[in-house]
Amino acid sequence: MNLQPREESEAEKSCRKWTYMIPRPNTNPSRFEGAVDTKKFFQIGWNLIESEDVGIRQHVITKLSAETGLAIIKTLTDIMDASLNDETTVSIFTDITLPFYRIISHPDVLSSLILETPVDTLYNFLFGPSGQRSLRAFRFTAKALCGILLGHPSSDDEAFAVAISSSLAVLDHLIEIHQSAQVIEGFTAIVETISACILKNFMLPNAQQSLTRIRRRLNIGSLLPLAPTPPAPQSLLSATFELSQDLPGNLSKNGPRHDNDHVSIADIQILPTAQEIASSRQEYLPLIDSAQHHLSGLAGLLDRQFRLLREDTVGQLRDAVREEVMRLEHPNRKVTACQGQQGVRKLIYHNVRFSRICVDRRKGLQVVAEFDQPPQINNKSVKQREDWWKGSKLLQVDSLVCFASSNGKIIFFSVCEPILPSHGRKDSSSEDKRRLDHTPSLFRLANCASVLLSLAEYKMEDATWISTHIGSSKTRQSLVEFPGVLLPSFQPTLKALQEMSRKLNLPFSEIVAPDSQISATFIKPPAYTTKRGFSFDLEVLAGAPLTLKPGQPFDLNKLEEGSTLDRAQQFAVIQALSTELALIQGPPGTGKSYTGVALIKALLHNRKPADLGPIICVCYTNHALDQLLEHLVKDGVTQVIRLGSRSKSDLLQNLTLHHVAQGVLSTKTENHDRWEHNRDIWDTLREIEDILSGLNNPKAWTNIQAHLMMTHGRHFKELFGKGVDEEGFQEVKGRKFRVVESWLRGAPKKLISNRPVAQLAAITLREMSASERGSIHKHWVEQRRTQLTNDLNHALDSYYDSKSALDKCHRELDLRCLREAHIIGVTTSGLARNIELLQRVRAKVMLCEEAGEVLEAHTLTAFLPGVEHAILIGDHEQLRPQINCYELQHDSPKGKKYSLDISLFERLVRPQMGNLKVPLSTLKTQRRMHPSISELVRLPLYPDLQDHPSVSEYPEVDGMRDRLYWLDHQEKEDPRPAQTLSLSRTNTFEVDMIAALVSHLVRQGTYGSEDIAVITPYLGQLQKIKRRLANSFEIVVGDRDQEELEAKGLQEDPEISADGQIQVQKTTLLNALRIATVDNFQGEEAKVIVVSLVRSNDEQKCGFLKTSNRINVLLSRAQHGMYIIGNSDTARPVPMWAEVLSILERSNNIGPSLALCCPRHKETPIEVSVPDDFARLAPEGGCAKRCLSRLLCGHSCPNMCHSIFLHNAVHCLERCLRTKEGCEHECPRHCGDLCEAKCQVMLFNIPLPCGHIARQLRCHEAQKPEEVSCMVQMEHVMKHCKHKIRVRCHELPLDVDYPCSATCGAALTCGHNCTHTCKDCNTRVDGIIVEKKHKVCNTQCGRPYTTCSHSCKATCHGDIPCSLCVEPCEISCNHSKCSKLCHEPCAPCAEDCSWSCRHRGKCPLPCAVPCDLLPCSERCAEILACGHRCPSICGELCPGVAYCQICAHPKIKGMVVDFILSSTFQEVDLDVDPCIIPSCGHILTLESMDGHMSMSDFYTMNNEGLIVGLKNNAEPFSASGMKSCPTCRGPLRNLNRYSRVVRRALIDEATKKFIVWANLEFIPLVTKMQAIEAELRETAEGSQKASSGLSPESAFSGPLQLKGSRDHQITQIGTLMRKNSSYKMIIGLRREIKKFLQQVNEKEQPFGRIYDLVQDARRHRGINIDLHSTVDILQVRSRLLTTVLLIRCDYTILLTFLNDRKGVTSASSSSTQVDLSINRKECEELIAESHSRNQPGNCIEGLLYWARFFALERNLREPGSELTQLLDRAREYLQLAHKICDEYPGQTAGMRTEIEDVEKMLRDSTFYMPVSNEEKAAVYAAMAREFRGTGHWYYCENGHPFTIGECGMPMVASQCPQCGSPVGGRDHQTVDGVRPATDLELQFGEIRI
Repeated sequence: MNLQPREESEAEKSCRKWTYMIPRPNTNPSRFEGAVDTKKFFQIGWNLIESEDVGIRQHVITKLSAETGLAIIKTLTDIMDASLNDETTVSIFTDITLPFYRIISHPDVLSSLILETPVDTLYNFLFGPSGQRSLRAFRFTAKALCGILLGHPSSDDEAFAVAISSSLAVLDHLIEIHQSAQVIEGFTAIVETISACILKNFMLPNAQQSLTRIRRRLNIGSLLPLAPTPPAPQSLLSATFELSQDLPGNLSKNGPRHDNDHVSIADIQILPTAQEIASSRQEYLPLIDSAQHHLSGLAGLLDRQFRLLREDTVGQLRDAVREEVMRLEHPNRKVTACQGQQGVRKLIYHNVRFSRICVDRRKGLQVVAEFDQPPQINNKSVKQREDWWKGSKLLQVDSLVCFASSNGKIIFFSVCEPILPSHGRKDSSSEDKRRLDHTPSLFRLANCASVLLSLAEYKMEDATWISTHIGSSKTRQSLVEFPGVLLPSFQPTLKALQEMSRKLNLPFSEIVAPDSQISATFIKPPAYTTKRGFSFDLEVLAGAPLTLKPGQPFDLNKLEEGSTLDRAQQFAVIQALSTELALIQGPPGTGKSYTGVALIKALLHNRKPADLGPIICVCYTNHALDQLLEHLVKDGVTQVIRLGSRSKSDLLQNLTLHHVAQGVLSTKTENHDRWEHNRDIWDTLREIEDILSGLNNPKAWTNIQAHLMMTHGRHFKELFGKGVDEEGFQEVKGRKFRVVESWLRGAPKKLISNRPVAQLAAITLREMSASERGSIHKHWVEQRRTQLTNDLNHALDSYYDSKSALDKCHRELDLRCLREAHIIGVTTSGLARNIELLQRVRAKVMLCEEAGEVLEAHTLTAFLPGVEHAILIGDHEQLRPQINCYELQHDSPKGKKYSLDISLFERLVRPQMGNLKVPLSTLKTQRRMHPSISELVRLPLYPDLQDHPSVSEYPEVDGMRDRLYWLDHQEKEDPRPAQTLSLSRTNTFEVDMIAALVSHLVRQGTYGSEDIAVITPYLGQLQKIKRRLANSFEIVVGDRDQEELEAKGLQEDPEISADGQIQVQKTTLLNALRIATVDNFQGEEAKVIVVSLVRSNDEQKCGFLKTSNRINVLLSRAQHGMYIIGNSDTARPVPMWAEVLSILERSNNIGPSLALCCPRHKETPIEVSVPDDFARLAPEGGCAKRCLSRLLCGHSCPNMCHSIFLHNAVHCLERCLRTKEGCEHECPRHCGDLCEAKCQVMLFNIPLPCGHIARQLRCHEAQKPEEVSCMVQMEHVMKHCKHKIRVRCHELPLDVDYPCSATCGAALTCGHNCTHTCKDCNTRVDGIIVEKKHKVCNTQCGRPYTTCSHSCKATCHGDIPCSLCVEPCEISCNHSKCSKLCHEPCAPCAEDCSWSCRHRGKCPLPCAVPCDLLPCSERCAEILACGHRCPSICGELCPGVAYCQICAHPKIKGMVVDFILSSTFQEVDLDVDPCIIPSCGHILTLESMDGHMSMSDFYTMNNEGLIVGLKNNAEPFSASGMKSCPTCRGPLRNLNRYSRVVRRALIDEATKKFIVWANLEFIPLVTKMQAIEAELRETAEGSQKASSGLSPESAFSGPLQLKGSRDHQITQIGTLMRKNSSYKMIIGLRREIKKFLQQVNEKEQPFGRIYDLVQDARRHRGINIDLHSTVDILQVRSRLLTTVLLIRCDYTILLTFLNDRKGVTSASSSSTQVDLSINRKECEELIAESHSRNQPGNCIEGLLYWARFFALERNLREPGSELTQLLDRAREYLQLAHKICDEYPGQTAGMRTEIEDVEKMLRDSTFYMPVSNEEKAAVYAAMAREFRGTGHWYYCENGHPFTIGECGMPMVASQCPQCGSPVGGRDHQTVDGVRPATDLELQFGEIRI
């Protein structure tokens, strides 16, 4: 296929040309300046930056930040000289400097996350040493700007604006990232010069903002906060007591309180430290009076908000942990809890210990903590423990916990989800079970629970402490959990405040934090509206052309003509658009959200002219945010993105940032960076896992081995010099023992010295006493642990750096999505979590809903640095922000001086302490409440609130006499249980009353469940009502209430019915009856509200509802009606309640009983005051009378009086009176049920038109018998295929193309008959078969295996060879049965042969050896149980009585036993011709069985046919194979007479199995070796450095000696390189190869095992056995090939290691000593044996590897005579290899190239891994293909065996799998030289006895 290359875009062409302008790194510096046209270079660069291609932009910045790019920038800065004349200065600035400034100050460049590092590099370079380069550049810049201003015409205003804005943007960023710039005096004059260039009539908001920030950082002008000075105590002492407040940190008279008490909040750690927890001094909390702060202005505001918010969130954790630490330190002392209004709920888990450390790719360092199971679940089952933990919702993922120890150690963690083992692999079940046992589980063990934790904040000292405290601890340790407290809920906000305090860069700071106390100020228009010529286009609101110019008069009447907004809303919108910080108050029901949407639409309509970027919409709750965004989307607003994952809206699912970002394509730079960071993370994780394996088991022998190898070579040699296996065992004289443990226990008792560890370093290990061995071993462990801990810290630092960089790559894609958005929706907490991302979006407008409910700290974080316009919509008369600590609340006597719960909205509207008051727009028309309800909030709070006419038209509440009523009662609230953690309250009377009232309302049938809401101030009451109503309705609990219930531990699992079905389901908020707390119902409404006030006590304590804010929310939710249930005496002391009560009393809407109204009998008075009154007076929602109305069916209604809705739903149970058409049968259903459409009564024996009788039909079917389908089965012959099929009567006559369902049965090419249906194989057209296409044969294959008597059980596979037999092995004898699979070589039976005879004696040989006992032909003399003589022959087991010739059953007697004479068992003379009876039960005469078994082929016979001797040769591999019963083909293996024949065949069969099995195992080893070599070769070629896991400090430090055996060499390398995955892989493969080499050793092969048995019999039993053996190619081939593979593997390991060592250390030969003489000696042994076995290929391999080992050694040894001799010998060997290639070209194909490569290696001293040539690869491929378990065996011309399948005769020419010579043939004729393997018995060696 001819692929056309993609055409290059113009931007890509320009980018390529620009890149070519950059000189190469090795360009001569002297020619560098002239080589680059800097003017053209920077102008093209700016054009590329301006293009829309993000990838090109990233490429330009990356190139500029490289060394060559910085050199060009240096060329520019060198010519920026302020001493040049004005004209030259302006020219250079305009042509070169300005494009450069614009490049590096482009907003997308500065805000990019992925370009953060390159941009920092550019600005660092521009700053220069001590800032001198930047001073020079900006003096030049200031002069140029002055020159431009003096000489530019007025038409160039825009160009000048660009110049000054870009210059200030660069200077702003330069000073921001270089703190030292603040003390360089030169910048002050520069800034003043530039600011003088900004004329007053220039509208440059961006430049002004940059200038303001620069001045603030340089301490220029009045915008800076005052320097921190402690207040003078003398002059202010007379004010209030608070003035004696102890200041923070070093400002305190008593010094810092602890190590986390600092003057600057930027230095405070978010989570409390151990010293902070232990400190008894009160924390410094700033007061609301700014005059008392140690900082003023913005710095003081941020300091106050941070400290108070941290105290509210972290303070409660600190106090809870302090209690537990005190308990741990003094376990016998009773610790009193801190007295406070409400402490955080906490749970303690005791006896904590860290069991092991692990690492996770996403979470980093993790630790498994174990602790005692809680006492509540003692003696519970596993299932019960699991249910308890799940139901408790404790230790859930992301929960915050604190580890506390009695020694004062404090570490905060978050809970992680353990990674369960996968179940994908079939062979990994045992490994999975082992991993599952190690997986942390809260419930698996009865006494111990375990949980996986990660550090809440990574600190190196915490990681170090954990790594040294793995295992049991002697100190008391606990885990403190804070249910419901999540670190992400407060940490991001606190960190954002810290960052803001560093930069002091907050929009509107002169308003929210003025330096001087002023009462009023002019609020400026938004900065973006001050651009020349800008005005708002309000057509989208007015419906006609209309503009607004902020700061100029505006006629509201023009807007009112076409707007849907009311007058107050219109004024609020205009005011909001005209001021940079706008506040809109929206009393209940006045349309705050509607006004907000109108504002957003107006802003979006003016988005492009104002260059607004995205508008950020902030809400306090997820629910409110969903509602706002849904409203916008439904109104047609596009490009909306929602941040966060807590959205419940289906409409917004595809608009989440996570979903949108998945469709963004990455640039090349991003892909490359992401790949690099991922690679670094994986490499680091592998290194950490290796380190952790040592830390988790510090006393492991591998730790000792590694430590000694690095630090003490002599002790290492003593302990490990003789080599150990992978489990630390060493074998001595056939016994294995653990090296380290044996040395520790093996000290001679006479040694009793106890020298210090320092002296022991110089003493041999054998001379140490037991105590000294223990001491130095402990020293080794501690030293190793210290080293591993240091390594871990370095690795973790690397991991967190790489992960942070990778996160930036992912966030870059998010940033690109957000920049394209028009609306970004986010909650306040979500904004703090994503503040770094949102700061880079460059949004100018921020709109905050529910601003009165948002903490000031959250609002301040929403004031992003680039925001020019903020709109806060809320109501300070409704709920205040929720905080945890009562003593910081405004309504608390102690908390009033802090007032943390006063929002910024309220503070600006109601300024305290003389702060600035900001103008407020108030909405005035409410459209929610009936006037009688709105009056309750109008009089106390909103005197200007007006009712819209529509609310007066609301209908009355059905079932109720009044729409507004307070049911006053005196029932007391429930007493609070002792020792309860919760401060919540309940009132059982009100619960029952509400349940009855809600039930009554719903029964009216006019209100859907979503129209009624129950509100209560307490979570405890909420839970109680929820449980009470659960059996009646589907309840929806609001999101926030659900979270709070779980946080407080009050949430219960859903109730389960007896049948296991969940009765209560939680659905979305608006779908069912709603129940909520007051605090969480703000912004909601319902037609009918039912209120439970809960509090009822003699002390008149009103609790939560004593604040007007909460009362306001409570009373303003109802539309049609509201019913309050509470004690008025308890509420009356609260001023607002008193006013509400007086209103209700004036209108008679309060009393001890509630008036109901019957929908049928409205005149009936019904008064209820207790819950039972509802059941007594209005049982069905009506009254106590009977319902007299007639049902729709005409029957009387049997129920009590009820609503029309319930009346119409009554199900009549009377008999149905309706009749059916066509019959007289009655309807069987009830009257209330729908009648069946047709009569279903059964009728029997109905005659059909076809003549058959239908046994039964339904009545409606019997009425139309012609439409009934007759189901009688009929036989039919298909016309074309002639198959007989059965079809139903109604189907006849059949269509011509009716599908035939019979079995096809056609003969297939594989020999089987087709088993598919005829319709699947034959395609019919008009009844004629036009195509026959059989599917794949699914019959069992059935081919017999040549290595056993089984056949292939797989589904037919055509020409594909059968897989090896996997049946259980059938080989057995009288002693035992082989337990292996059939294709695996059997172990021969070593027991004594069981054959004995009174005439011949007993066989003296082992069971597996062919017997040397001549068979006896006499009749057995034994007597059967029946008393008659045995019919069998001597030496066989006697059969049972059933085979007695006299007593046997006639069927046995009539069995034919002589196939020649056809004699029966009854007729033969047993004395002349006894019978043989095999295990299958068929009988044959001795003569017949001997003939069947071909005894004459194995024994010498005399003239009379008697056996007189053994024959020496036989044909065990003949075509006939193993004999079986001629009648049933049953086995004949257990007949002693034929044991020589059978065992001879078994040896041959086992040998065939061995050949096939060995080949099957060998090929994968070769394949693995080739793959590893290729990977190592690619690593070596692809980089000049060492492999990724190498550590120069550990693996390659110090001298190295590689000597001794190959095993010792590889063990040494393996220990050094244990952290490197590549070495792990190849050394693991070496273990596999070595294990296989042992398995294919001659001694382990079938003949070798039998040979040993015969030798043993000759030695120990005195048997004269003449054993002759010529072991040939079949025996040694696998061993020689594996020997070569092992040598190849060792060479590869040595070569890779020495290359890596050389690359890392640049080591000379003196640092590495190598002696490979043993390697060469083993190569010589291979050469000699290969030569004697006629194996030329293996012989050449030995010669080549001898030369390769020599070449490795030569490179690392000093020259000398010995080396010269070895070099000559190597060359001789290579010449010999050439000769062998000439002599055996077929068996050495492709090896000549390898010889030439080795010759080159000897000449050039270059080293490389041998590459497998194509010829050798072809041989291995043939080996994998040609050795099979089925088919017949042949030899090639060189004597190598192979198999041919199918018919056993050659049909295809191929190559020998070992030597490559021709094999196979054509048309059943073999090629020349190929012969059948019928003489393999001689090849196995002859046994002559």
